[in-house]
Amino acid sequence: MSLSKLEELERLYEQYVQIIEVKGLKEHTGTFGTFRMKNGKPFIFLERDQPEVDKQVILTEEFMHMLTSVGVIVNQSQLDNRRQERLARSMTYKSMLSLDDILDCYNRNIYEIYEIANELDLPIEFIQNALEYFKTQIGTHGYYKNYEINIGSTITFREHTTA
Repeated sequence: MSLSKLEELERLYEQYVQIIEVKGLKEHTGTFGTFRMKNGKPFIFLERDQPEVDKQVILTEEFMHMLTSVGVIVNQSQLDNRRQERLARSMTYKSMLSLDDILDCYNRNIYEIYEIANELDLPIEFIQNALEYFKTQIGTHGYYKNYEINIGSTITFREHTTA
């Protein structure tokens, strides 16, 4: 029996951090996941009552915080905290969704955001946010491999040939 995407991530990340699912985390902290150091040991806490597809994104982002964040960054009114949050989030987008993934979907006639999310087993909102992130990296119009890319509310590819 094969592992789910979440189980694969847990197996990978547990080599570096202890992952603990907690009922009521969102209620007590306002977040669905959090990274903490305690006595020099890293912990990721996840809200237990979450769909698996959401947990894998939250787990990955918290793991990226473990790799990049310094101190407690809950207060997002501080510029440095916002920078650390953006860095962890951008690393999550790159880790969980690549332009190759989207191109592969496109080549298999999977165009709509909800279809891509379903195919890649990721939340729709994550796909939408990742596309917004990709726009900041390549603009609304760019080139990737042998394709011209247009990113709007959806993403389209057109084979690009040089003359």
